[in-house]
Amino acid sequence: MAEGSQKQEMEADNMIDRAETVDTSSGDLLLSIQLPRQLQGKEKKMKIRISQDALGSRLCEEIANRLPNIKAENMQLTYKGKKLCLKKTLGEQDVKNKGVFQFTQINEDERKHTAFISRIMKGAELLAKRDFEEKYLNATDHRVEAIDLPEDEKAVFLAALILQELGRWNMKRKDYDKALLFLENAETEFRQCREELINSIDNYGVLNLDITWCYLQLHNSQYHAKARERLENAEKCFKMAFGENQERLKELKDKSGRHRILSLRLLVLWGVWFFHSQNLKQSWNDFCKAEEQLDQLSVDDLSVSILVNEGYETREARLALRATDGNIEEAKSYIAEKRQEKIAAERRRERLRGLVDRDHSEQASPERNGTSDQINQEPPVNTNPTPVVGSSLPPPAGETSSLPAAETSSSPAGETSSSITTPAASAPTGAQSNAEEDKLLGEILTYLPNDIDDYIDLSLEDEEAIVREYKAKLNACLRERHTS
Repeated sequence: MAEGSQKQEMEADNMIDRAETVDTSSGDLLLSIQLPRQLQGKEKKMKIRISQDALGSRLCEEIANRLPNIKAENMQLTYKGKKLCLKKTLGEQDVKNKGVFQFTQINEDERKHTAFISRIMKGAELLAKRDFEEKYLNATDHRVEAIDLPEDEKAVFLAALILQELGRWNMKRKDYDKALLFLENAETEFRQCREELINSIDNYGVLNLDITWCYLQLHNSQYHAKARERLENAEKCFKMAFGENQERLKELKDKSGRHRILSLRLLVLWGVWFFHSQNLKQSWNDFCKAEEQLDQLSVDDLSVSILVNEGYETREARLALRATDGNIEEAKSYIAEKRQEKIAAERRRERLRGLVDRDHSEQASPERNGTSDQINQEPPVNTNPTPVVGSSLPPPAGETSSLPAAETSSSPAGETSSSITTPAASAPTGAQSNAEEDKLLGEILTYLPNDIDDYIDLSLEDEEAIVREYKAKLNACLRERHTS
């Protein structure tokens, strides 16, 4: 009976497709919307006829008109693994006739998050248009030469990096559910970049490590199968970026130990995965290798204390000692160099803000007296809110939030602000539009660290704890086998 029913449904779908054949020369498309079970009636798929010149938002409106109690802003459409962009036409997104969309209904919290992601995307587009150069935000190839990205791809790349930073921020706060959400958003953006770009940088590999780390911390067995694919992706990415034997690391001239720490975390996560896969021998080997790397990355506590007593911060002391193989005098020079780099980065951001303010001031009309003064009176943007050891980005006043203020904001009536995704009733003036863009750009800058080293795990306490925990488990397993 079940097979006969399924066959009848397939025949019905084919009949509908034949009956609703669309002449694509007219620019119209016939699309299928795969509905979730709770919204399915007699048909599992909804058929929509629409122009290829229609915006993504128009398709959502058409669907909402045919579904009771479903608002266009509370749905998400996916086509060939990519989320539908509401502000681009279907033709621009390469939607083909008889294309199939996956429909997902999102709740209020998800809608807020989606609106926040849209804001990040807009901010990344603005940043891509500005003359803002940071080493860790530039894509470089295997020869450590910059890859020239077109503006639209650079915007996607920057959005991915910003979302990854927000994921890491939540990882520092131990909010792994929220971290995983941002990291998966980052992956969506990375996947829109060219394969050449993905294979030339380590960011995508690091992203897979971060996601797997969240899997581990969430203690959810359903992530086990996904974890293997993630770790394989990370391993492949690092080999492509650094070489089979990491020979390209010498070209990168990286002294911070960042790449060695990535290698360590990869070993630790593989050790955990093999343990839960009952491959105890491989798990033991990986944890032994991880212990060796921990020893190589360790720094002398006495040397750290000497530098701290001389006025250096614990974090920069550890980083410098690791970069200079424990040489205290060289470590001081290294710290001085890194401080100069951060000062230079801050000046670049200040110049960018100066350009923003100047552009706004020049374009503001004389009648709008005081507009530029109001901008200049804005509180200075914190350019390094991303958490380092002992610090965190503060939530909105009076709240405890796992999101930056922009995502948790609400309208005066208590409803979620729709200004991000819904046009205002009247078009803003040029000066108003520029002011909004300036504010958004300033917000985006707060999500970016001054230096890629800001997220290096300096203490390695988490890795050490996992190695100890699982070696103890492995020893217990071996004892059980000997006694049985």
